[in-house]
Amino acid sequence: MKFFHNDKVSLGWAIFVELVAHGFFAFQAFLLGGFLGEIALESIFGARVGQLIGAWALAIFIFGAAFQAFVLGEYMREHVESFENTEKGNGSYIRSWKQIRWLVAALEISSLAFRVIVVTQAGDYRQAAIVAAFGAILLFYAFAQAKVIHASVNRPVEYEVMRARDYAGRSLVGDSMKYVPKMSNSQKTRFLHGDTSAIDEVEQSETDKHNEKLQPKVERNNKEKQRQEHIKREHSIAERFKRKMLGGDEQPASEYERFTDALSSPGHHQSNGSH
Repeated sequence: MKFFHNDKVSLGWAIFVELVAHGFFAFQAFLLGGFLGEIALESIFGARVGQLIGAWALAIFIFGAAFQAFVLGEYMREHVESFENTEKGNGSYIRSWKQIRWLVAALEISSLAFRVIVVTQAGDYRQAAIVAAFGAILLFYAFAQAKVIHASVNRPVEYEVMRARDYAGRSLVGDSMKYVPKMSNSQKTRFLHGDTSAIDEVEQSETDKHNEKLQPKVERNNKEKQRQEHIKREHSIAERFKRKMLGGDEQPASEYERFTDALSSPGHHQSNGSH
């Protein structure tokens, strides 16, 4: 459940909704842009190409302008307000920022109105009314959602501190539920009086028991490794002895064989004793 019920999923869904909402208006602008492109660019590119250029150009423009004004607009507002607080500020900059939002909203409404007119010309007035109402609600929703996204992304650090404290408390309670049944009576008494070190003591005790169980396995692995090394060494000596007995050409001893011969030679032990 925590995979879905968390702040990242909520924020991601809010951004997805913003993209869908402004994509809807961009699609309406696609139709309007095609109409305008066919009129303005027919003499240059022809009706079909002019329609495609106008449609894509206006759709991309509307989508980018809406995303910048509504989704990223709060960041720009902070920048403009900081500039207004300087000696160069005269109030016109923040007014321009507010006007940009209204202008972008007007562009989206215009593209929606064109769609409504097309549907009305087809004689379906009920569908036209539904499209108009849906577009108006969606535009208002996109504007409100943008504010929520900005507030969520820029939440104050005090909120994170509060969440950290809450997580620490939940973690402590979880450890308590896990280790309290394994506490002695004295440890339980200390824990009831607020001494949480009893949890650390039980946890350390469990860790020690686990390590003790692993120790025999480590020792067995070490003994097996020593046994394998001994077998390999004996096999190497036997191979060299066989070659000498059969009178074959003795191959140069490997570095490992020279090392084992040096260890087993009397001179090596005497030299070690002299040291």
